[in-house]
Amino acid sequence: MDRTVLIIGGGFAGLAAGVRLAEAGSQVTLLERRAFLGGRAYSFTDPSTGDVVDNGQHLFMGCYRHTIDFLRTIGCVDRLKFQDVPRVEFIDNHGSHAIFQCSSLPAPFHALYGLFRMQGITVSDKLRTLRVGLALNKRANGSGDRLTVTEWLDKLGQSERIKQRFWYPMMIATLNESPEIASAKMMKAVLREAFGAGVGGSRIGISRVGLSDLYTVAARQFIEARGGTVRTDAQVRRILLVNEEVSGVELKSGEFLEADYLISAVTPSALAWILPEPLRAELKTLPQLESSPIVSINLWLDRPVMNQDFVGLLGTRTQWAFNKNSILGASKDSQHIAVVISAAHGFVNWSKETLVDLALDELKQTLPKSQKAKLVHSTIVKEREATLSHTVPSDQLRPESRTSVANFSLAGDWINTGLPATIESAVMSGHEAAWHAQEFLHRRRAAS
Repeated sequence: MDRTVLIIGGGFAGLAAGVRLAEAGSQVTLLERRAFLGGRAYSFTDPSTGDVVDNGQHLFMGCYRHTIDFLRTIGCVDRLKFQDVPRVEFIDNHGSHAIFQCSSLPAPFHALYGLFRMQGITVSDKLRTLRVGLALNKRANGSGDRLTVTEWLDKLGQSERIKQRFWYPMMIATLNESPEIASAKMMKAVLREAFGAGVGGSRIGISRVGLSDLYTVAARQFIEARGGTVRTDAQVRRILLVNEEVSGVELKSGEFLEADYLISAVTPSALAWILPEPLRAELKTLPQLESSPIVSINLWLDRPVMNQDFVGLLGTRTQWAFNKNSILGASKDSQHIAVVISAAHGFVNWSKETLVDLALDELKQTLPKSQKAKLVHSTIVKEREATLSHTVPSDQLRPESRTSVANFSLAGDWINTGLPATIESAVMSGHEAAWHAQEFLHRRRAAS
């Protein structure tokens, strides 16, 4: 058994690293500053209704290979339910429906089939989307990598209508940033991952349990069953360096913990506070990595107003509505709906009352049955640092997992994984950091 690998942070990245290392036989100690695990992907019980509320609604995709492998390892992959074929229904603020549904054809024809059958977009606009497909194949020259999403789509002749009704909703959902400043490079990465692997990779999955129940409990049990330790309420004050290697950490309580290897799986802002001086200079871009918020407006209505698991909203400031009764299998006369605003810079400081009024008003525009419904209860979740802000400059600022300190690596959805800051990016980074740890420990054992 190896000596301790310390992991700071108990979200997807930290737990994925811990599970991978525990599976390989390493002695893992994972530290989480809060009283619960989950990082920026957790759930809690609403005290008024007893219902499970996610801190932000997350969708999964069939192309999330690292995430699916992680969930399979801890025995929880069956808690995700994937569509048979990729399908997203959109409803605009006049109540008109448009459905994007792929076929079983090989990539990229499965996506083109869905797009060409989608209502509300002209034939000429649909034909122009072929330019996007052609541009995605030009990987070698990096064409468009220094453009915003809007600039890139304009360069490819995409009309305002198809941007508003197709490209932007998909982009905002995955990049959590305004298309006027979001990175085209990251949008291209999403499109290649989501639609490049055929219908299987494009399928959308959704957790049938709260996010915490999806992975945190099972991951903790997996680590502890293999001799590891998972500690909550354990805030790291600083990382300790001795002879140009990490020796351990000091906790806020004053306790010192030694380690052969350290993995940080916390946000850039949290990491900046605990870094020793030599690493501050190396990771000087951390303060420049800004975040983008997500606001989730949870409404309990006195009657059902939607049957779908989720719908995209067009022409509104809110972007998605999730039917939590259907998703979680709750049979009630009332209905819990989570209304989501991504890239919520202009909304995160709004009052609860104003946000609830906005969500109710826009549901009435898009879901006619909600016009007669009465609000029973509401709760707001504001995740101010939900994801990295995927601006064009951020593409060059994201650090690699490996650092100049041989026994210290980074994990988190914001690490340079080649993907935007999604759950898949977080898990991928955790697996990469675990690999660096195993490599270092193997060399250390061979030299001793």
